[in-house]
Amino acid sequence: MANDPNKFPKTKLEQWFTKAIFNDLFPYANIGLGPHLCLPYSYESFIIAARYFPEFGSELPNKIYTAKEHSRRDVAAFFAHVLQETGKIDLSLYNNTDLSTEDAEDRTHHFYIQLFPAFRSLMEKDAFRMDDTGEPVTDFWFPCNDEEETHANETFHRGCYFGRGPLQLSWNYNYGQFQQFLLSKKVRVDLLTNPNLIITKLDPPLAMIASLWFYMTPQPPKPAMHDIVMGTWRASAKNRRAGYSGPSFGPTSLIINNECGGEDQQEPGGPGESRRIKAFKWFCKYFNVSAGAERSLSCKGMLEGFEQNQHMYSWQPDWGNMWRSQVCDCKPAPYGGPLPYYDPKIYPERFAKENERNRLRCVYSIYNNPKVFRVDENNSPCLKHKPKVKLYRNGYKEL
Repeated sequence: MANDPNKFPKTKLEQWFTKAIFNDLFPYANIGLGPHLCLPYSYESFIIAARYFPEFGSELPNKIYTAKEHSRRDVAAFFAHVLQETGKIDLSLYNNTDLSTEDAEDRTHHFYIQLFPAFRSLMEKDAFRMDDTGEPVTDFWFPCNDEEETHANETFHRGCYFGRGPLQLSWNYNYGQFQQFLLSKKVRVDLLTNPNLIITKLDPPLAMIASLWFYMTPQPPKPAMHDIVMGTWRASAKNRRAGYSGPSFGPTSLIINNECGGEDQQEPGGPGESRRIKAFKWFCKYFNVSAGAERSLSCKGMLEGFEQNQHMYSWQPDWGNMWRSQVCDCKPAPYGGPLPYYDPKIYPERFAKENERNRLRCVYSIYNNPKVFRVDENNSPCLKHKPKVKLYRNGYKEL
């Protein structure tokens, strides 16, 4: 049954988003079984997840929209992406002569969230497992579970990091970073060893929390989808000139799946960004708020990607000082890595607060796995000088 061991307090979202609304929007959740406390998708699991992100559906960052409009647009954006990722469209509704196009849209968007059965924790040997980039640093932080099982002469991996949850959290590095977030909330789970816990664990309900985590968390150079919808993201100068700044929906499609094809004019249209846009419009209509300017709904007109807004992305060894006779250290770098650096000029303060912890975790990796950086005491004398503070892999002394 969905419950929260942390018993986090209610958020402003609960003042208006009711169980009746959830059940109206998700009548066929859990592959048609409907919302249920003992399954991943229910009003209770959604509300518990929102309490882990009190900013969701609750912020008033500017006066471009009212507090009511901001909160409902935020929820509409999240649900729009859920619809594309795990919703179901019955195209036969549009061929039903007894239904108007509007009625077909209503029945289409009152969607269910697909649910992979709990037993689907094994996948074939060549299945979607992990990021095969060959990056040893990633392997150090987010090691895949290489255990295998054989059933009916077929070999299966236990460590399969395919999409799970409403927004289909995928890849070992996302599972690992989400696991680190949970640890910050004193929820201890090993998702790299047991990835299917995202679906099966309800105390707290990880499926919903994982998807909100992905929606609410920036991954430099990408801002959080939530921050784009709220209008607190920092657009590049070229994109601002092209009309992309402030509260927008379009750039979120670039973040979640690099989809910028625009909206199909016909109904129901195709998948991808078109479906996201149509769903966002529908949810905004349902919540009686504006979807915003038509141009802002697609990322098709963006002139450049988020990486052109130059800043530092991750913590890496301070290569310029590894030769010195002093303790090894890390510094922000202009390329991605497993330990994000949140530039306080670009990302919200709640993320910038994690910078020092991630720096120390980076230093930990230098001393505990120097081979991954191809360093030793001969080419990097700083390794001879041990830190005066105790370092921890996860950054938390008490856990």
